[in-house]
Amino acid sequence: MSPVVRTWLGFAAFGAALIHLAVGVTAPLPLSVLLFGFGVAELGWGIATLAAGRVLVPRVIVGAALTPVFIWGVTAVVGSGLGVTSGQSGLPLYPMAVASLFNVFLAATVAIALRRSRTGPRTPATSSPAIVRAAPPSGWRFITGLVVGGFLLSALTTPALAATEVGSHAVPHGSHGVTEPAIPDSGHGAH
Repeated sequence: MSPVVRTWLGFAAFGAALIHLAVGVTAPLPLSVLLFGFGVAELGWGIATLAAGRVLVPRVIVGAALTPVFIWGVTAVVGSGLGVTSGQSGLPLYPMAVASLFNVFLAATVAIALRRSRTGPRTPATSSPAIVRAAPPSGWRFITGLVVGGFLLSALTTPALAATEVGSHAVPHGSHGVTEPAIPDSGHGAH
């Protein structure tokens, strides 16, 4: 697996983690606990994978990345069957869809890499699976991939975070340090 793709996997884990943590803050208690757990696990896995320079526990991550998607799907189906909207269930549609997109990308990419590493020929120089080790990153190709991944992460995650309950309480842009002018009471108001 190329260093760029491995970096994108870390970014996808970060994006999903941030969204799961933000949604989990205001979700009902059982879902809050699950989302917080998923968020912490995704954040930890993303950091550890980027620090190690290889995809950690690839077989586990394929199923683990799809678990929050499955739980969201079950919650949406059960809730809609009971007449509960996604907003009432505590799992807003857009943020959860973006987090699910990150998780599906993560699971699919790792699954494809695992499949390729099993079917590809091995030589003595490359006796370990391609999913485990890759050449060290270098050059403009890596930098370009890193920048593109960062832009995609921010372009998807920022609006998803803004669409959460936590995001609705954020301070609007341009209002930091700005105070409302005090208008003196002229005494001509209605009594």
